[in-house]
Amino acid sequence: MERKTFKSLTCLELSVILANRSATLYHLERHEYALEDIEEALQLGYPKNLFYKLEERRARCLLGLKRHDEAVKTFRRALQALDDARIPLERKQKFEADIRVMLAVMDKGKQLNETAKNLPRVHGKQKSNAHLEDRFILEKKRNPLYPACSKAVEIKDDGGDVGRHAVAARKITPGEIVIVERPHCTFLLAEYRLTHCHLCFARIFVPMPAACHTCSCVAYCSRRCRDADAQVHSRECKLLPALWHSRASVTCYLALRAITQKPFGETIKLKERLRNPGSASKISAENPYRGDDYANAFYNLVTHEDKRLPEDIFHRAYMAAWLFRLLMASEYLPENVKTTDSADSKLSDEELFIAGLLLHNLQLLQFNSHEISELVRPKGEKTLAKAKSVFIGGGVYPTVAMLNHSCNPGVIRYFIGTTMIVRAVRTIGAGEEISENYGPIFTTMPESERKRKLRVQYWFDCNCEACSGHWPLLDELDPTILRFKCETGPSCGNVLLVRSDTNEFMIGCAKCGKSTNILKGLKALQDTDALFRVASTSLEEGRNEQALKAYLEILKLLDETLSLPIKDYHVCQQGVRLCSLALGNAAYI
Repeated sequence: MERKTFKSLTCLELSVILANRSATLYHLERHEYALEDIEEALQLGYPKNLFYKLEERRARCLLGLKRHDEAVKTFRRALQALDDARIPLERKQKFEADIRVMLAVMDKGKQLNETAKNLPRVHGKQKSNAHLEDRFILEKKRNPLYPACSKAVEIKDDGGDVGRHAVAARKITPGEIVIVERPHCTFLLAEYRLTHCHLCFARIFVPMPAACHTCSCVAYCSRRCRDADAQVHSRECKLLPALWHSRASVTCYLALRAITQKPFGETIKLKERLRNPGSASKISAENPYRGDDYANAFYNLVTHEDKRLPEDIFHRAYMAAWLFRLLMASEYLPENVKTTDSADSKLSDEELFIAGLLLHNLQLLQFNSHEISELVRPKGEKTLAKAKSVFIGGGVYPTVAMLNHSCNPGVIRYFIGTTMIVRAVRTIGAGEEISENYGPIFTTMPESERKRKLRVQYWFDCNCEACSGHWPLLDELDPTILRFKCETGPSCGNVLLVRSDTNEFMIGCAKCGKSTNILKGLKALQDTDALFRVASTSLEEGRNEQALKAYLEILKLLDETLSLPIKDYHVCQQGVRLCSLALGNAAYI
């Protein structure tokens, strides 16, 4: 017997498969997923003589979700669908009797239904990301020029090598969410294409096929995501197999996605905008910085084109040419724009423009793309002890891309779907730069290796406080030495090194000559011991939000009197990062 592949299935066959899967999902009490399959089966042309089965199943799913009024209407549609059913009369009568009994019972519970119908509808267990920004940063607290940021963040451009960067407009305390940004574009790694949603990157429980119904390259977590991605997928469907089989880097994927996520007509309109940006490029309250704007945000990210060697330009031009040939083989370019594929043919102006954008994208993505991660832990594990952060895809976040690097970063990032959340992990004073980490961090990597990696990948020499101060690795920090801030404050800026077993409470500063009372700092250390036990216990018991709260309180207490690096402080920062990751994309495998 010939085994059919997904691509060879007809719409009718696929509708029957989905209908059968909905029955399984119903018995598993996965009602929301069953409803998705039922709706999809009906749209694909499920046989009319079997409608009664699907309508009855849909009604029972709605009942399971406490959507009583909708369930009543659907049960009645199931009765009407019996007219087209091709089943024995006796079976038809029994089916009708069962539904009428159900309707009678539900009529008696009408008062309950009136209460239940006002409950919010839930799509699976995955929370909607539609209002993530409002959940973390209320609209009135957002920066009017850079809406992805809170008002605590100011974007500056002082020129020179520093370029655009973020500074604190006021004091920022540990735990504050300072940026919530949706990506300009994303791309899911090939190995996760059937386990994660192609659009939102959520781990899939019940896969939904692509809108074209002939593509087995991607899957979606819901019809909602599938339909939202339908137009982009139609432009990429023929490109994906070649891209994934090529094992090209995420940079190549993103360079292409930045083009294909918009129709050809919209992309060509960029030509005039990029040539004559005018006032449209100036950031103002009327024209805020929007990460989804290719011309004003994505295109203007740093490329370091003037520093590139001929070999580098050749390599990227070669990759751009290959990506462009993929586009030519797809249906992205209109036929009246395409040139014949021969050695003598010259590309049209439109083709040259698209190819130029691909080359530009490849250059800027080297410095401005981010990994999108998921925290994975073994099934049955309540704690995060064996959890690990897994790279599942890449994205471009134009606002976050303006943050400079530090080996002792002021913020961490995690993801809910493809939305990036940026949280402060230490106190950042007003006017101080807000820095993130590009990978090398002082706690785990020696200074020489950090600098080498940053120089190779990002083309700069790091002079952050950890590098300029030659901070040791976390394991090499001496826990018996306490680092107190001089009470004179920033005008002195000296650090008082004190042994943890000292009996002295007034410590003189060799720089300003004044003495500092360290009793307050010692009291803070005692308080943090109790909080650390709370955090550790909460983490072991899987109460990640409570652990996060305790870790953040420790950081705030230590920030008042002690100066970095402090071993316990950075251990707490690691705890904050782990708890934050658990609150974002997470899965058991």
